[in-house]
Amino acid sequence: MSLPSKLLETTQAHLEQLVAERAQESAHLEFKRELPTRWDAGNTQEFLADVTAMANATGGDLIYGIDEGDNAEAKELIPQDLDADVEVRRLSDFLLNSVEPRIPGVQVRGIAVETGGKAGIAVVVRIPQSWAGPHRVTPTRKFHIRENGRKRDLSVPEIRGLFLRSEGQAQRVRDFRTERLGKILIGDLPCKLAPGPLMVVHIVPLQSALGLVRLSPTQYGDTRHLPVVGTTAAQNFINMDGLLSTRGQGQDPTHGYTQLFRDGVFESVRVWSKNAGQAQAVLPTAVYESQLNKFLADVRAEMAFLGVTGEVSMFLSLLRADEIRLGVRQSMYENDGPTGGFDRKTIVLPDVVVAMDEQPGRALKPMFDYVWQCAGFVGSPNYDTHGNWVAEAQRYQ
Repeated sequence: MSLPSKLLETTQAHLEQLVAERAQESAHLEFKRELPTRWDAGNTQEFLADVTAMANATGGDLIYGIDEGDNAEAKELIPQDLDADVEVRRLSDFLLNSVEPRIPGVQVRGIAVETGGKAGIAVVVRIPQSWAGPHRVTPTRKFHIRENGRKRDLSVPEIRGLFLRSEGQAQRVRDFRTERLGKILIGDLPCKLAPGPLMVVHIVPLQSALGLVRLSPTQYGDTRHLPVVGTTAAQNFINMDGLLSTRGQGQDPTHGYTQLFRDGVFESVRVWSKNAGQAQAVLPTAVYESQLNKFLADVRAEMAFLGVTGEVSMFLSLLRADEIRLGVRQSMYENDGPTGGFDRKTIVLPDVVVAMDEQPGRALKPMFDYVWQCAGFVGSPNYDTHGNWVAEAQRYQ
């Protein structure tokens, strides 16, 4: 028996079932009787070693609040008399500040439990298999891995092998994006698009990059539609790649689509057509930034529906970018300064990695800044001094 794929759905009943079935510790599961009441260097480093060992292997769940028997099986639920929010924040801070590189997609959750008249919490740390490793514990500078239900230090050749594995996974994601952009550029599309420059968004969940997702498009039916940048799709079509959703009921050509691939990757294309009398299409800055913020939030909702969790990488590309200009106030254009246009046909931006609980506006700031810089400006003006997205209508036209 294992815990639910969505950690937020885990309850006391699931933990009790582990005990009832005498679940064994394994490569993916470890029990700890209690959380330390005093987090000294030794306790902290032990926690970090346990987590990084799972991340460097195949991932798993670390559960505080279950005592184990002599044969490393779940023996008893032990409520922890601690504040859930404080402990979750503490463990999250350890992982943020004392592991390098940061482990993508780790979740920490406190679960209310009560047994034998004693109430408290259990804490579950869910660690995905990482594509960003290998990870080491910063204070000790050690790399660990989990095997046969136990952790051990990695040897130098093993560390080298993990670095090569991580780079290989990242390269596969880059190759996928390159292949898709190539097909879009030559018109090899899943549907007919209206003429105009294109904004292409790819969102790659961590689980997809690791090859852990296999989806069936039939679960969508005719009533649930995928988000498309700027709107919600009106029509669904099952195709070889997975599920295609297009803008506009019966529109041919359409101004956009989203393709959900069977491995959980999302591709959304938005056409920016120019209006009559315009020399170039206008990319209204606060509008498109708002649309991308919402699209990321909507994709997260689809991931939850599909049972896909964890961190995502988001990629933005502009095709036929020389036919677009940023739609901003005229006062932002200076003599002999930025014109708001782009000096090349294709702009392929670096990816932005977004944690599960990160606000879209804050997470996407590097992406938006990059777009502005490509047009000659310092960065997106649609943020306050704290990095919060606060665009106002008068900033665009």
